[in-house]
Amino acid sequence: MSQRTEFTLIAFDVAEDKRRRKLIRVLESFGVRAQESVFEAWLTGSEQDKLMYEAGKHIIYETDRFAVYVLASTDFCDIVSLGVGKVTEDFTHGLF
Repeated sequence: MSQRTEFTLIAFDVAEDKRRRKLIRVLESFGVRAQESVFEAWLTGSEQDKLMYEAGKHIIYETDRFAVYVLASTDFCDIVSLGVGKVTEDFTHGLF
């Protein structure tokens, strides 16, 4: 039985450059960059769990912030994008 994929928005603020670069490599394996510190992805529940596990290796809880927002499928229709770029409608991702 396949799991349902959900539109997932990932935002982060990591203080140290080296850890930030490592986190970005992790995020690039799950989704696409929408802004400097924001990624978009279509993930299953198990992929969201793996993302949190892998990202957690590069986060210092006292100084950094890492947030994952899962949008309900009905909310996806309400996304409006202005300026350069567009909302990721379909994305084939790879896990490492």
